[in-house]
Amino acid sequence: MKKKIVSMLMVTALVASLTAGCGSSSGDGEKADAKKEKKDVSELVIGEMEYSVVEDGGWAQSMHEGLVKACENVGIDTKTNLITMEEISEEDTSLIESTVEELVDEGADIIFGCSAGYAAILSELQEEYPDVVFAQQGNDVYDNIIEFQIRGYEGDFLTGYLSALMNEGYNQLGFCASMDEASVRTAINSYALGAKYANPDATVQVLWADSWYDLDIESQNAKTLIDNGIKYMGMEASSPAVPQTCEENGAFCVGYNVDMQASAPKAVLTSFVWNWAPIFEDIMKKTADGTVDISANYYEGGECAALAPFNKDLVPQDVQDKVNELREKINSGEVQVYAGELKDSKGNVLVKEGETMSDEDILAQDFFVDNVIGGKDK
Repeated sequence: MKKKIVSMLMVTALVASLTAGCGSSSGDGEKADAKKEKKDVSELVIGEMEYSVVEDGGWAQSMHEGLVKACENVGIDTKTNLITMEEISEEDTSLIESTVEELVDEGADIIFGCSAGYAAILSELQEEYPDVVFAQQGNDVYDNIIEFQIRGYEGDFLTGYLSALMNEGYNQLGFCASMDEASVRTAINSYALGAKYANPDATVQVLWADSWYDLDIESQNAKTLIDNGIKYMGMEASSPAVPQTCEENGAFCVGYNVDMQASAPKAVLTSFVWNWAPIFEDIMKKTADGTVDISANYYEGGECAALAPFNKDLVPQDVQDKVNELREKINSGEVQVYAGELKDSKGNVLVKEGETMSDEDILAQDFFVDNVIGGKDK
């Protein structure tokens, strides 16, 4: 196990061009008893479990940055009270158990599981450590741990819209995908729907890495899309390989997980970034004042599904304005990403005209929308 005591805030400001806060969906449904013990929030000890290293340039980094920012916002000293455990495999149950035991021994009041694969074991361990609050990235499945998720499809929709606006006069866009998994399918579909909102004839060609992190394959896929005439593309990946390949070949992309503009300043238009800090901050405050609900479910959009600052050297002001206007319409509910009529790639009607897809179906996507090319049909 690799252990690291975090000493500083790392990398990038997360949010630009956003006005609406996170949604208010936390804590819905039947809840378990709230933790009662009160404590000054600045005295909380926070445990963090990451499947990768926190400087991975992607998912783990976005989680870590959110925790650091939340700690700083509530006055928790990240040098002493944020304990980060890196490279904790989701498949190694004994490693997860020993990591939790060590965090508890070091006084952790809250343990954040920063990858969905920890959920089942953390739910079991909560029974063993009832005085510790377990908060887990994932969907509303377990009733004894806090689960948190972001409506990332809002940000993906905006990046698809941006890409199509930038691709004026052409219909074909690309997308470099990681694994064939529901959250990845959601990212692809949302990007494709955003592109279609800007250009009804837009299509999105998908190439798969079949890996969560593989620089060589991600780079090869980006190059293949470029060689096939695609100039603008989206991505669902953690490495900077796609942006860097685009920059080397005169193409453009949107980054993912964190702001990737520094990795390829001549290629990255903006990035979809996970702004976890508001969720983490709320959990910390409620734990401190004794009102935390250990079965709460956070499913947030708005500022949580954020865009990094636009690359002003690449994105004209009028295009920025259009994206910001669409963001406002999403925040107000005027535009629904998964509104009907919506068809899949086989021509089946997914959502009827005048209706909107349920959260449950959005979270468990097993389809590709009708302007996606190269999706793995179910």
